[in-house]
Amino acid sequence: MSVDPVGIATILTIDDEQAIRESFHLYLEDYGYRVLEAENGRVGIALFESQNPDLVLVDLRMPEVDGLQVLDYVVSNAPDTPIIVVSGTGVIGDVIQALHLGAWDYMLKPVQDLSVLLHAVKKNLERSRLSRENRAYQQHLEDQVRKRTAELQQANEELREANRQLTRSEEKYRSIFESLTDVYFQVDLNGLVEELSPSIVNNLNYQRERMLGCRLWDYFADPAHCDRMLDRLEQVGMVSDFEALLVSRDGSRRPCAITATREQSQSGEGRIYGVFRDVTERKQAEAKIEHQAYHDSLTNLPNRSLLLDRLELTLNRSRRRGYEGALLLIDLDRFKTINDSLGHGVGDQLLCEVAERLASILREEDTVARIGGDEFVVLLTDVGSDTQATARKAQGIAEKIRHLLSLPIRIRDHELYITPSIGITLFPIQEEDADTVLKHGDTAMYQAKLSGRNAIRFFLPGMQAEADERLGLEKELRLAIARNQLKLFFQPQINAMGAVCGAEGLLRWEHPEHGLIMPDRFIPVAEETGLILPIGDWVLRTACRLIARWSDSELAGSLGHIAVNVSPWQFRQPDFPGQVERILADTGADPGRLGLELTEGVVIDNVADTVEKMASFKLLGVKISVDDFGTGYSSLAYLKRLPLDILKIDRSFVEEVTEDESNAAIVDTIIAIADHLGLEVIAEGVETQGQLEFLQAKGCGQYQGYYFSKPLPVEQFEAYVAERMSNKGVVGVV
Repeated sequence: MSVDPVGIATILTIDDEQAIRESFHLYLEDYGYRVLEAENGRVGIALFESQNPDLVLVDLRMPEVDGLQVLDYVVSNAPDTPIIVVSGTGVIGDVIQALHLGAWDYMLKPVQDLSVLLHAVKKNLERSRLSRENRAYQQHLEDQVRKRTAELQQANEELREANRQLTRSEEKYRSIFESLTDVYFQVDLNGLVEELSPSIVNNLNYQRERMLGCRLWDYFADPAHCDRMLDRLEQVGMVSDFEALLVSRDGSRRPCAITATREQSQSGEGRIYGVFRDVTERKQAEAKIEHQAYHDSLTNLPNRSLLLDRLELTLNRSRRRGYEGALLLIDLDRFKTINDSLGHGVGDQLLCEVAERLASILREEDTVARIGGDEFVVLLTDVGSDTQATARKAQGIAEKIRHLLSLPIRIRDHELYITPSIGITLFPIQEEDADTVLKHGDTAMYQAKLSGRNAIRFFLPGMQAEADERLGLEKELRLAIARNQLKLFFQPQINAMGAVCGAEGLLRWEHPEHGLIMPDRFIPVAEETGLILPIGDWVLRTACRLIARWSDSELAGSLGHIAVNVSPWQFRQPDFPGQVERILADTGADPGRLGLELTEGVVIDNVADTVEKMASFKLLGVKISVDDFGTGYSSLAYLKRLPLDILKIDRSFVEEVTEDESNAAIVDTIIAIADHLGLEVIAEGVETQGQLEFLQAKGCGQYQGYYFSKPLPVEQFEAYVAERMSNKGVVGVV
């Protein structure tokens, strides 16, 4: 050990995160420790060789040489040096391995309270000191025994002097003996206790004096464990960290780790001496770590890792016995809306209630697991040997789950309603593994989502091809922004005078192999994966840059506003108005020329939040329109509360406005509502002269559709606007 003359302990911290090394360094240095830093395992081993520190703090996941290799090196070369593993939560399995390899202690990163670190350092340095002193004491006792045996052959005077020296030595080390935390014992070959340290009271709650002369082997809870230990001692002369259950004074069984040595003379006399310690806390910690590694921390259900283990075992058993099983993958519809609007606390309680309901209807041999977010899996084992019967039973369980989860859930002051989308796959189909079965369940669940949610779908082989295509689309979509493949097209909006008054920005994906991909193919994938947020940000920034460019050009007079569609995920972000304001500032765009289009579903999903955000946009000067008006809720109650600017009549009404009296009445009503509320109206999907004339007659003042122009790339759109300006465009003339 490299404790210097003034007693300063040297601590080596090995971690590839500089911030963590520096925080440990500064904190421990304040308490008088000398701290060395290594940014990886290779440098750490080199410092260990040259500096011989008293204690090592080591991360597990590091480049070049990881923490397990460092641990192996230190244990092999300096087993008395304490090693504390400081691990991230994603490597619990490695922490278990590290403890088995010889780590003295562990801590989880990030270390929020550094006093916990200080306590661990002090505790393990003290443990190291006592261990060294204990071993020195044992070695000393051995030396003294050999010395005394030799001295018995000397003269009586020499014997008396040796006894006096031994007495002084025993007095010196008695304090060490009495301060041991581990229990030192010395017994004869029959197990009768000759010596025992006072620490027995702290480990097994016995008084030392009452144990002297008792047979130590009688305190083993399992005689077979004792026999194995004694056989080992007789064969090789020692045992190290031999685990056995010892019976404490209150009758409880305490797991203890025993290290002992057996000595025997040629005459047959001998003794066994060693130490043992209560390792209950260590065992509990290992069990807790193992539980955390295989269970969801929120619901305490099995996690993905444990589910896959059980599924693999079930697959193997099903193939051997000829029985079929079923896997149900359950996704909660609209959970994200509840979680975002009511907070994660409510969302977490909702997940726990779902977990309890699922567990309540399953057999003991079945498994319900949470594999992430709002996704649960039910594993049904040994359902039957007939595929149709198995499918019917799985369908029945799924229907029961759908009914159970559809019942109201009361959390705090909220009565919540959720529905599940359930994908079912039967197994074994061929030679699929657990990952493949889970993938099939996910594919079926996705089909349930596509069919309108609150649905049950079975996996069919054709589904997988579609799922693989969707996965490939997702991978390429992640690179689309960086590769400049996303483009904004603009469809002109025409006023009653025939002039261009604005435009709607429409997203397109120009794929190098598949050509122009329309948003209905990739926007659902973007929404499921969270890519909609960076894509939405790109659309807003691109539109604002063009607004700034056009505001300084001759087109400014014709482009009153440029509208872009806002996804529900964008709008529900708490700081969305702040994001829009920053984009406007960054690009220099005029807020009065920017329009945000929302669907009715987004508007009424959380009216209070919508009103607050719209008020923020009003302060900025940004226009708000409701897209596809009339296809959703169309409630006058929310229209009166919302500070809107524009209603857009959905193309589905405009399409048959001249043939269908109901559509004509709906369009007439929407125009009248907008007029009474002082809102502008834009009719989408205008494609014929007849549609245009009807809309003009009803008082609709703005139009958008293929009758005037299809969506155009930026350059073509600019040319179109310039041409309309030069011709002083007439309504109905393209």
